[in-house]
Amino acid sequence: MDALDVLVVAYLFYRVLLIIKGTRAIQVLVGLVALIGLYILSTILALQTVSWLLDEFSLYLVLSVIILFQEDIRRGLARVGDPLFGRSIDGERTGLYQQIARACFRLADQGKGALIVIERSADLDTLSVDATHVDAQLSEELLVAIFQPTSPIHDGAVVVRAGRVWLAGAFLPLTRRMDIDRSLGTRHRAAMGQTEETDSLIFCVSEERRRVSIAFRGDLHVVDTPDELRLEVQRLLQLDEEQEDRGAITLSGSQRPVAASRAPGTATTITKTIVPPKDGGA
Repeated sequence: MDALDVLVVAYLFYRVLLIIKGTRAIQVLVGLVALIGLYILSTILALQTVSWLLDEFSLYLVLSVIILFQEDIRRGLARVGDPLFGRSIDGERTGLYQQIARACFRLADQGKGALIVIERSADLDTLSVDATHVDAQLSEELLVAIFQPTSPIHDGAVVVRAGRVWLAGAFLPLTRRMDIDRSLGTRHRAAMGQTEETDSLIFCVSEERRRVSIAFRGDLHVVDTPDELRLEVQRLLQLDEEQEDRGAITLSGSQRPVAASRAPGTATTITKTIVPPKDGGA
């Protein structure tokens, strides 16, 4: 029974780690572990004042974590049902990416730029500052309409949450990398910057080159057709799930990321690089 008890506790810890993977809650977990270590150390060294402060602070700390991360907790509990409803969720995601793929290539044919962010595990509430809250059912027609130059919310990125268009006109952080092609404009740099900080998946449409790219884990991957986009998304997400070390993704020669190759020993190994023509800002 003792072995069963240990296995159950270990499994629960494993599920908690899966839930907070890719979220800001992982930073809080590190802080909690540090406080627990400090409490144990104070007990061993008989530091009565430190132990008393930590005892008094512990209850308020738990309440603060629950309040601050209620959205992460809610989303994490919802993910517990994924094994039960995995088929329907996969079907919904397939339809979602098909709508986005068709919209991206329609915009590329029209010479219109676009940024479409898919929220995954990491919470993107910080992007809601100064953005327009839409909360509408995602569709190809809606995405195409938003990124028309005459639309008042075409500037910035669209953020998709739970299969719905949540935000429009959101501004993303630019990448700080210095090893990328200088011809990449603000739109591509913003897509790379956002995916460096979170596990978001971003679709980027260049208005000048009329090309569609996928930004993921800080790199850009060019796709030529809606079917190729869908297959590349599946490949990236599957590869990401299989890698215990998130930075150990290795791309095959058939993929074409729009970024300069990194030095050996860094997180991502790129075997084939495209040098795009000059891009004024797309």
